[in-house]
Amino acid sequence: IETALAVACDLEMGDSTRRRPGALLEMVNCELIQTMTRGEDGDVLGGAFDLYWSIHSNAVEAAGPTAEESDRVRAEARRVFDEIYDGEVGIPTSFVACTFRRRTREPWAP
Repeated sequence: IETALAVACDLEMGDSTRRRPGALLEMVNCELIQTMTRGEDGDVLGGAFDLYWSIHSNAVEAAGPTAEESDRVRAEARRVFDEIYDGEVGIPTSFVACTFRRRTREPWAP
């Protein structure tokens, strides 16, 4: 992430008549957060599956299935999900959380 920000701040954007320097962001903090993802009301894997489906369902929908086909894919994905993961404790999950702030610089030339 730090390398990408460094490259972005050195890029110049625009055409030959007007050029603007690159990104205005700098990273303040970046942490790895480890937690257990689980559902509620006796469905330990429900919350984890909902998160999974919210991320990946667009790929299914992009294929243009009928509502019935989409429901079948979701049901099969949930069946496999329940087979793979531990329904007693949930799923160990890691996230990267970063905080950015706008960096300052001299105003752009007209």
